[in-house]
Amino acid sequence: MTLLQTFQAPMVNRIKIGNMLVTMLSDGYLDASFELLSGIDGSRAEALLQQRGVSQLPRMNINVYVIQTGSQTILVDSGAGNFKGWGGRLPVALAAAGIDPLQIDTILLTHAHPDHIGGIAGPLNTPLFRHVERVYIHEKELAFWRNQTVQASAPGAFNPSFVLAQNALAAYEQKLVPFSQEDIVTGIQAVPLPGHTPGHTGYLVGSGQESLLIWGDIVHFPHIQVEHPEVTIAFDTDPATAAATRKRLLERIVTDNISVTGMHFNSPVTGSVKRDDAHFTLQYDGWSPEV
Repeated sequence: MTLLQTFQAPMVNRIKIGNMLVTMLSDGYLDASFELLSGIDGSRAEALLQQRGVSQLPRMNINVYVIQTGSQTILVDSGAGNFKGWGGRLPVALAAAGIDPLQIDTILLTHAHPDHIGGIAGPLNTPLFRHVERVYIHEKELAFWRNQTVQASAPGAFNPSFVLAQNALAAYEQKLVPFSQEDIVTGIQAVPLPGHTPGHTGYLVGSGQESLLIWGDIVHFPHIQVEHPEVTIAFDTDPATAAATRKRLLERIVTDNISVTGMHFNSPVTGSVKRDDAHFTLQYDGWSPEV
């Protein structure tokens, strides 16, 4: 009897930005609920997704990025590492992309929520990327997750997230590079995007017409929150700031015609934001067989 595999092979998508190669990978997904959103009800959210021709399930994909510069192999976030059964497909995805984890020498973190930092460390502060030399994280983000007062005042359901973040960060204690400036790695600029978390950061790869913004968690349900920037999610530390940051960034992206991608895009692809009168829309780029 033949055993049928029900999971898909990892999707590998690549794009060239100047002399850098960006590989977009899927770590899997997590199932959520539209009840996490504020500013839109479930039926309206489903109707909007139906109009955009995407799944109406409240499922969030988890994407991870690898940037190869010729001298560095940089991992941007790491997926969830199977925290609560979320994601955990990064090792398989890296293998499918032909990227040896031992090649990765630098990690850029958008922020330290479990679905972004869960894949860099195992229990007991064990680093999973053994040749990493530097782990970049915004100084406000690092301070937030290590603040015992903040942890004690957070709802009990969030305590495992603090424990996971502290374990992951401790695994790279001697490699941590807290930053506040925008210029951090040659060819890559940090873009402060506060609100979702205090140090939430995007990364602009390249410059000018040849650039790509990895915008982290600016959106969790992409079509919904691009078209309705005021819609926030329960994971936002400061919802009002998160909404204002999203609106301001969408304006910049349209004005400067910046290509974007995000950890919760429906698949590991790039896209563009368009504006029609006062409304923004997200358009995904198609997959290409070659870069």
